[in-house]
Amino acid sequence: MYNGILFKFSNVAGDGLTVVYTGNNFAGLPFAKVMAPGPVQGLFTYSVPETMFDTAIPGMRVVVPFGSRVIIGLVARRVSSSEVKTKPIIEVVDDSIVASPELIDLTLWTANHYFASPGEVLATILPRDDIKIDTLLRFRPGAVPPSPEREGDALLYSVLAEKGGQRRFDQLTKDLGLNRTALTKLLRTSSVKEFVVQSRSARKVTIRRKKRAVAEEAPLCDGLVPLTAEQERVFSRVAHDLGKGLFAPHLIHGITGSGKTEVYAHLASRALAAGLQVLILAPETALADALVTRMTRRFGFRPVAIHSDMTPRERYFAWEACLNGVAQLVVGARSAVYAPLEKLGLIIVDEEHDPSYKQDSQPRYNGRDVAIKRAFMEKIPVVLGSATPSMESYYNALSGKYRLSELKERIDKRPLPKVSLIRPEVPASVGEELRAELAKRLDEGEQSLLFINRRGAARFLQCSRCGHVFECPNCSLNLVFHKSEKRLRCHTCGFDTLSPEYCPDCKSSEIFMGGAGSEKIELEIATLFPGARLARMDRDSTTKRGSGSTILRSMANLDVDILIGTQMVAKGHDFPNVTLVGAVSADEGLGVPDFRAGERTFQVITQVAGRAGRGERPGTVIVQAVNFFHHSLQSAAGHDFARFYEQEILLREMALYPPFVRLALMRISAPTRAQGEAFAEIAQRALLRAVRETEGLVGLGPAEASVFKVRNRYRWNALFKASNHRVLAAGVRRFLDLAEILNGRRQGGITVTVDMDPVNML
Repeated sequence: MYNGILFKFSNVAGDGLTVVYTGNNFAGLPFAKVMAPGPVQGLFTYSVPETMFDTAIPGMRVVVPFGSRVIIGLVARRVSSSEVKTKPIIEVVDDSIVASPELIDLTLWTANHYFASPGEVLATILPRDDIKIDTLLRFRPGAVPPSPEREGDALLYSVLAEKGGQRRFDQLTKDLGLNRTALTKLLRTSSVKEFVVQSRSARKVTIRRKKRAVAEEAPLCDGLVPLTAEQERVFSRVAHDLGKGLFAPHLIHGITGSGKTEVYAHLASRALAAGLQVLILAPETALADALVTRMTRRFGFRPVAIHSDMTPRERYFAWEACLNGVAQLVVGARSAVYAPLEKLGLIIVDEEHDPSYKQDSQPRYNGRDVAIKRAFMEKIPVVLGSATPSMESYYNALSGKYRLSELKERIDKRPLPKVSLIRPEVPASVGEELRAELAKRLDEGEQSLLFINRRGAARFLQCSRCGHVFECPNCSLNLVFHKSEKRLRCHTCGFDTLSPEYCPDCKSSEIFMGGAGSEKIELEIATLFPGARLARMDRDSTTKRGSGSTILRSMANLDVDILIGTQMVAKGHDFPNVTLVGAVSADEGLGVPDFRAGERTFQVITQVAGRAGRGERPGTVIVQAVNFFHHSLQSAAGHDFARFYEQEILLREMALYPPFVRLALMRISAPTRAQGEAFAEIAQRALLRAVRETEGLVGLGPAEASVFKVRNRYRWNALFKASNHRVLAAGVRRFLDLAEILNGRRQGGITVTVDMDPVNML
């Protein structure tokens, strides 16, 4: 039942999803609430012509007038009345629904929860550029040919008559040999308007499929790997909830190498056997590709993949496969959570703690949390898996909100790698102990992995004589030196310039390179071990499509001796021949002004340490840090999540941070410092009043952001806290009203972005 209408979905060969409804069709609901694309708030009401009563139903795309434009929207609701004057829907685009009632509800929930517009979320759930709105020209009823003396009019009339009385604007330009400007000018003349009328109409864009070989080699299939007794217990707990029609959230806390992926595969197999569809989420493209490969080997067919590294054509066919029910197993990054799956029976969120699940642009949703909400709406189980669960998820598990299962042993009872915390002789470089272990692994033909959570050759350049630091002209950040390209680059705004030979202030050639990045470590290792086969995996080395997967395949094929990388190499990968992991500058993240700094440090060090010793040979981990007495590093060295959680949860409770409260971060941006400071005073008064008027709301700020200037705009942050989302959302809405913020904007170029449940506080 949806909005008073009973829907029944069925797959019809060649037609995709077909909606069947019962009742008095939609005659009693003569209006439609439509989502309009773009950052426009709310739903828009249109009248439904009688000829469209049975076709302009929820889940269908429609062509509607929108101001002076004509746009394509999605029908979200049919309603019986309207309080505003309406315009009629022009055309129904689809033959069958493209968004189920549950997916529409999820879209509207996302928009409301994350203070986005429905249209911004709409771009996530539907393919782009598969429909085009054309201007159509056709004869008016009773049109008569113009006199031959009016040559332009006569030519236009004859062409339209030859084409059956109707033709698209762009086609007519070719027919007449005119450019768009000339045809537009001709159509504006009163004589042409006597026999031609213009309208707008949508057409499906033909997306050609790539030709494939007639006979394709079948993928290798190893079948499911038998589960251990511990894995079997976890599998049975989740499998018990499959197909019951009940929401069931599970958290699988499994140490690195304990075989969580094999549990996922068995759960997916059980769901598929029951005729249900399965969705598996990964936080990053490379991890999604790795999961696709592993699931292909388990099931003998390739799952449908959905992520940002796909071409628009590939994403369209993936969406189509989901919509038509062809896709039974879907693996993707965060946007895959909106895949149109009619018979969804299980959602799995791997590495659930990863901040990459949170989108940093509108709509600022968290893929993990949307997955939980979708499972709730669909009444199905959802599995969250991690070796280092987020504080919020583990707290929910201990409090009984989630069902906790733990995997405490590695496969075949392999030991966890020994972790040594070492203070390096020279910070941000490869220390003596680590060099010795690398040499040993090279001699024995084993692989090593080096982790440093910064890219580039140097994090800053500074004149040794006068102290000048090379900074980004657009941001209050140092420029990062990339030695291989001999360039300085801002990793925030993208500013790029040649690296200097002289200081611009004192003309000295004595330039100091400070702070290490992945490129510097790669250069250092190349010097220390000139015969070693090296690979680097970071955002700079994976800009080309598929490059990340290529690096991982080379590693798996033993074509790489030492892999150097950022957090991209720290999680989810299974390299049995890696016996050494080194972490350089492991404590660097502890200096970040973010309450999650300790949690992130623990997670990334635990995860990267877990890449060692996953095969027959034991692993060794060397963690280089200055502040190695910090509880996050001490706990990571002992592979002791419980110890870390016990200490960290006390700090969170004392400081009133999640999981004890919900957060909303207001990001204020202004074109000038003076404008920002003036608005900050207004915002502070609005914040204080919103706190007074909203019981249970706490407000802080606004204060200058840690990175004050970004892309030539000045930034302030204000923070709201509340015990639940309802109070928090009410306080945020009151603040926006008092500060006179409409659609995130205010006069003078001021913008205010609402980040609900932020994962980045900078």
